[in-house]
Amino acid sequence: MKILSLATILSFQSPNLANVYKDDEILVISPLKDALANAKFIKCEIGAMSYTLALICKNLLDDEFFDDLDEGYLSGESNIGEEEIPEICEFIENTKVCVVSDEIFSTNGSQTKQMLNLLSMKFGFDIVDLSGEKISLNGELNELSELESFDGGVVFTHPKFDEFRGGMYFAMAAKIKDGAKVSLKTSQKELEATFSLDKNMQGTVAFLGNSDLKYGFEVVNLKG
Repeated sequence: MKILSLATILSFQSPNLANVYKDDEILVISPLKDALANAKFIKCEIGAMSYTLALICKNLLDDEFFDDLDEGYLSGESNIGEEEIPEICEFIENTKVCVVSDEIFSTNGSQTKQMLNLLSMKFGFDIVDLSGEKISLNGELNELSELESFDGGVVFTHPKFDEFRGGMYFAMAAKIKDGAKVSLKTSQKELEATFSLDKNMQGTVAFLGNSDLKYGFEVVNLKG
């Protein structure tokens, strides 16, 4: 069975669901690489799921809304190479389940929901949330807003447990050292945390966990 995962990092957000699909063929489209042994990974920019889906719909759906979109612009902004689109489209045509998580709707949420709805209706796949429950999505197709800039110290927020952990590239971008105690200001909450340097982490995104946070990406303001 073919599974399309649009969740940011399914093995972390929902280990139980990841285990359910452990013997299936999975295509992951996300800004963060997931440690799923049986998955093909395609990287997209943070917050660019709407542009990614617009590219897919432009190639798979006969709709004037998508015909008018600039494929080169969508590709450049989403970081989805034009050579990757045929591979994604072929996979979607045979997909049985698409996994979504709430953070992919943070930008152009209504359009993102409607694009997934249209693809689901055309190709007959189920859309499920992180608990594995089948869900229905409804939205509207209208002009896509520009993507938010994620320059600087970017964190992936989550509610699973308390942590502030990042790799060398994040530490350099945020100008922070291992063990530093800092105040962090996010759009969701201000909190105190101690930074833990994880040399195994790649990229410039750190993980920030707290029970009051939701899944999502943010540029944080740090004060030592």
